Amino acid sequence: MTRQRIVAAFVEALEDEAADDISMAAVAKRAKVAERTIYRHFKSRAELFAAAGEWIENNVFSYIPFTSPDELPEIFRKLCKRFDRHPHLARAIAMTRAGRRVRAGFRRHLIEQHRKAMAPLVRHLPAKEVRQAEALASYLNNVLAWNAMREDFGMSSAEIADAIEWALTTLLKDVRRRDAAAAARGKAVKSPRKRTAAAKVSA
Repeated sequence: MTRQRIVAAFVEALEDEAADDISMAAVAKRAKVAERTIYRHFKSRAELFAAAGEWIENNVFSYIPFTSPDELPEIFRKLCKRFDRHPHLARAIAMTRAGRRVRAGFRRHLIEQHRKAMAPLVRHLPAKEVRQAEALASYLNNVLAWNAMREDFGMSSAEIADAIEWALTTLLKDVRRRDAAAAARGKAVKSPRKRTAAAKVSA
């Protein structure tokens, strides 16, 4: 189908490491269609970017569902292997303007999944610490982390996965410790009030 050919052409253009702001003319040339044909299938660039993001998520990197943050290290290890199979595309998704726009949709979905998975661990923490924990878990389980460690430190995907597992495990352990401490403080504050109330009834 023409629509699928256009999306595939856009992804090919994105996979070029030099790609940043991809023109519709360039996509049309790769897809071997007239530029106006693109706009018959996609009303705007944003619509094409969203379709490309969905295609990449379904066919290349594939979203891996999870319900607990403890699953994240193993999920990230699997993602690293997928990034290795498409390193130019993974880098483009992480670093280019076009790539950031393409991944916006599935990043929002992934952030929401992190929020739901973290919820049982942060019941007693203040909102600021909850936001910090969610943000850190989300950022660590991210193509940006893979790209930065790969380019800045020359690490292999196996080394990156080990580092992320260490970081996530340390984070989750500390989050649990903080939440337990906050819960204990909450009980300590409630107890004197109950005793005071009981004393007034006795009087």
